[in-house]
Amino acid sequence: MFRYLARRHDRKHILRSLQRQNRIDHKLIGFDASLEFAGNETEDKYASVGDLAYTTISKGEQLFSPILLPKPLREEANGATFQSDITTEDEENNKFECVVTDSGSKSHALVVFHHWYARNRYSAFAKFFAARGITVIEATLPYHFSRGSDDYSEEKFFNANLGRTIRSMRQAVLDGRKIVRWLYSQGYYKVSVVGMCLGGTVAGLIAAQEEKVDKAVLMVSPMSPADLVWTAETMKSLRSRIEPVMSLEDLRTAWSLISLEMHTWGLTRPHLDMMFVLGKDDTIACPEATDRVIELLTKCNRPPEVLRLNCGHSSVGIFPYNIIAARKVLRFLKETPTLAELWEVRGFRYDFSEV
Repeated sequence: MFRYLARRHDRKHILRSLQRQNRIDHKLIGFDASLEFAGNETEDKYASVGDLAYTTISKGEQLFSPILLPKPLREEANGATFQSDITTEDEENNKFECVVTDSGSKSHALVVFHHWYARNRYSAFAKFFAARGITVIEATLPYHFSRGSDDYSEEKFFNANLGRTIRSMRQAVLDGRKIVRWLYSQGYYKVSVVGMCLGGTVAGLIAAQEEKVDKAVLMVSPMSPADLVWTAETMKSLRSRIEPVMSLEDLRTAWSLISLEMHTWGLTRPHLDMMFVLGKDDTIACPEATDRVIELLTKCNRPPEVLRLNCGHSSVGIFPYNIIAARKVLRFLKETPTLAELWEVRGFRYDFSEV
């Protein structure tokens, strides 16, 4: 019965996402094969797909290396605001805020990266873990929430302009690394990251590059953004703008720097523990790509913890799958939860309606 309800839930949200795409069709960003790498948009350099393929591995650490010091522009009781390392044409996007739910302890901090087109933060999630001694810091992905200039700014984060997408993912990773390094400067003993959907891809890239990250949880997250475009039900419009001029293999090459499959070296580093939460019926972030990464990590003697749920993509956030996931994540991050804690987590809900 639960699996049937999960499928209905996923179908409803897939249809809602497709309807949104129809509404903003006139605002969708067209295909552009240029690949931009400069921190300041006015100084962007361009490279062909072939050039990028040749330098993919050597460019990885350079692309995601921090630029500015992890010092906030301002701090408040429930958050902090930072200058982004990347300067874009959108002034609102050049600063980012993170919302802090304080646990009252410096033992463990958890940085949360929301999904693409998120409309709400994960307040119930943050309160639950903060009550268990883990301070939660909710990051803001580029062009989302206060970083957006209009209702459809999030389209600039992931789109058919290959260079813009790389730059946005790079900006998200540099912003996340800045939060992690700031937390360590604040005296936190352990820092972990968790991400949902494309936020999970960002969390994975941060974990691969930032040695201060102790644990990473990737929930229904695409390992390869190129495969996401090619296989996700909600990405048909984006695929239609790319496929006439590029194959899947070409797109994998162009976006290899933001693919977790190309960062297994970083993901297998010592002292990093990883957990994957997958939906067996996920038609957006298909489990097959995640299985390839899991196999690679296992071959490197760094097998991750894996939770496979009988649900799809959006339905990972509804009962009973949210309870099962919360129980496993809590155990992975900290300790075995009590029955009372599991009862409190029954109300968790992650709204993936805009994915």
